[in-house]
Amino acid sequence: MAGTVVRRLLAAAMLMASSALAAQPTETPQTPKPPAPGVSASLDSARAERGARMSVAIITYGPGEFVFEKFGHIALALTDSSTGQDIAFNWGMFDFSQPNFLGRFLTGDTKYWMEGYRTADFNAAYTRENRTIRKLELQLSAVQRGAIADFVRWNAQDANKYYRYDYYADNCATRVRDLLNWALQGQLDAPFAVPGSGRTWRNETARITASDPLVYPGIQVALGRNADHVLTKWEESFLPDLLANHLVALSVKDANGASMKLVTSDSVLYTADRAPMPEGAPSRVPMALVLGIVLAALVVLLSGAGSAIARFALVTFSVLWFGIGGVLGTALLLAGTVTKHMPYMGANLTVLQLHPLMLVAAVVITASLWRGARTRAATGVAALVALLSLVGLALQLVPSWHQQSGVVLAVIVPVQVAFAVATLRLRARSLRTAS
Repeated sequence: MAGTVVRRLLAAAMLMASSALAAQPTETPQTPKPPAPGVSASLDSARAERGARMSVAIITYGPGEFVFEKFGHIALALTDSSTGQDIAFNWGMFDFSQPNFLGRFLTGDTKYWMEGYRTADFNAAYTRENRTIRKLELQLSAVQRGAIADFVRWNAQDANKYYRYDYYADNCATRVRDLLNWALQGQLDAPFAVPGSGRTWRNETARITASDPLVYPGIQVALGRNADHVLTKWEESFLPDLLANHLVALSVKDANGASMKLVTSDSVLYTADRAPMPEGAPSRVPMALVLGIVLAALVVLLSGAGSAIARFALVTFSVLWFGIGGVLGTALLLAGTVTKHMPYMGANLTVLQLHPLMLVAAVVITASLWRGARTRAATGVAALVALLSLVGLALQLVPSWHQQSGVVLAVIVPVQVAFAVATLRLRARSLRTAS
């Protein structure tokens, strides 16, 4: 099963990457970026001549089957009427076979790059994947179109094409947004600086990954408080569909200072027959709380049962709970302090629920439960783990510390407290036996 999933992931990446998958990130220094429009009159004149025969469009692609496809994709299409050349440039290229790909992914240093493909072929690939294709025709001056052509020509060079991918701040959609803003001489700055529609990085990610039983809870655990601030339109534009929506509503100034709509045509080239994404993030705190209470009740009940089967079940659960929690907590601590995931995984109160101390608990608490006798180490560690969990819960009442991780708290806090109770029960029973 795992092999099949891996092969399907690789196939999807190959469909996107084509022959460019053989490319590897380069450490060659970048060449200077072309100047923006308005910097050089002679350059603008040459750009106007080239841009007069060009049109520029943004094409978005709806969610696909795999997790990394569910956020959608985007490309910037340039059409030259004199040559008939129609190229879709996209900044979403990556390669599983890059040296140290897993290490780069885990530390937030994944290398992506920009590549251009014939627009018809690019669209056909997404049609085969049953992904909705939307096209926005842009109303730009000849100088601006020529400048964009200069930029993508520069960006496509090996020395300039690679960049460090950031899920929220520097991805395929934000690269298109930034290029447009550059060509428009900053005309996106003010209208995109206002608050969006109340979205956060956490809620948008939860909305998109809601159907994945592993990714959804993983995201809730991984994201810290920084992922809970309300996004501006600029920040919302990390999602292709939201960027497209913002651009459709945008008016800009032409060369004479007159206001005009940036998007002249908004059309759907292909409509997928897959179920649409939910409009909002699901509320799963009640379901998580039921799970947490059930697990906590089982811990307490099993700790009071005298059978060998009950003790074996409790010990097994203890090893898994504290062992997995300790590994995850260590990974969270490292990710939030020493990796490039810090902007989103740092300032994470979940480290009070999952932390390296749980690795110690996996040994001393489990050993105590197995023997059915209390130890000072087991009761002390269990009490400290439960206390940290309760402190994390209490901090939710402090506005400056509040974190939208109710799903995590609802499951973990009851179980941590239950293990402390179970350990204390062992201690009480041991004392009665000794007397």
